[in-house]
Amino acid sequence: MLLLAATIALAEDRALLFVGNSYTQANNLEQVALALFVAGAECETAATRNATPGYTLPQHLADADGSNGDKPLRASLVTGGQTWTWVFLQDQSQIPGFPQNGAEYQASLASVPLLDGMVAGAGGQTVLLQTWGRRDGDELNPDRYPDYPTMQEHLAEGYAGYAAAITAEGRTGWIAPAGYGFRHVYQTDPEGLFPRLYIEDGSHPSPLGTYLVACVVYATVTGDRCSDLTPPDGLSAADAADLQAAADAAVFDESPDVLYPWSGGDPGEDCAGTGAGDTAAPADDSQDPGTAACGCAADGKSASILGGLLALAIGRRREGSCD
Repeated sequence: MLLLAATIALAEDRALLFVGNSYTQANNLEQVALALFVAGAECETAATRNATPGYTLPQHLADADGSNGDKPLRASLVTGGQTWTWVFLQDQSQIPGFPQNGAEYQASLASVPLLDGMVAGAGGQTVLLQTWGRRDGDELNPDRYPDYPTMQEHLAEGYAGYAAAITAEGRTGWIAPAGYGFRHVYQTDPEGLFPRLYIEDGSHPSPLGTYLVACVVYATVTGDRCSDLTPPDGLSAADAADLQAAADAAVFDESPDVLYPWSGGDPGEDCAGTGAGDTAAPADDSQDPGTAACGCAADGKSASILGGLLALAIGRRREGSCD
């Protein structure tokens, strides 16, 4: 999948960087989110991504600190002189919910404050992008993740631990609770809209799922309700209303465990920053006893919804058994 340049923004007063893997790459999340910010017109915004299929936070750290050589993420966060407003960090889809005394979780946990320090050096605030449980649980880890609700609960606990690690270093650990948006849909429409948030692998987001994630990101950063935004072309009015309502519920009503910049002081939102990005190749996984993680690429299709969002604004699994 080609990286779309962040040239559709009219200016670069707020700069967003999405760092993740195929979950972030699917359907061009950064562009869908960017279109919401432009449509909301609170700040002129630029957005880009650094998404490597299958990547974990320790792998992103190795790219950023130079351990893996001169990678684009190092230029984005350390050597390139970019200034960011918000940097969204998304870990591999299973690891945040693994036992917190396990090696894989501990490696990610140790990476978070180090990555946050680089974000701070680039003038930005870190937002942890809490991911969603798989539609049917995780067949590789059936004891840990027997179903969607159990997996979602473990993931939320893991991301809360990451946020605490940032807070312990003197900064605030923000979270964009995209998984809670999925949870709201699961609780309100488990047989209808919920399965449509995923592609056929039951793990990666469909265009509907990506739109929901983007809405959560928008509400997390701005404190504005997504239901105030006009639905994009390519998305039915009913689906758009349901997804916007789910994002609003997740952020404003159903996440008392999450701190938001707009709810108690905002150290980072001054509409300042620039943008850049990259893509890269997948890496191998390590496995903890009793848990299994797998990596591969996904190429979700969201041309109609993304095109509608851009028009409005301007005028497969690390994940599963890797079929």
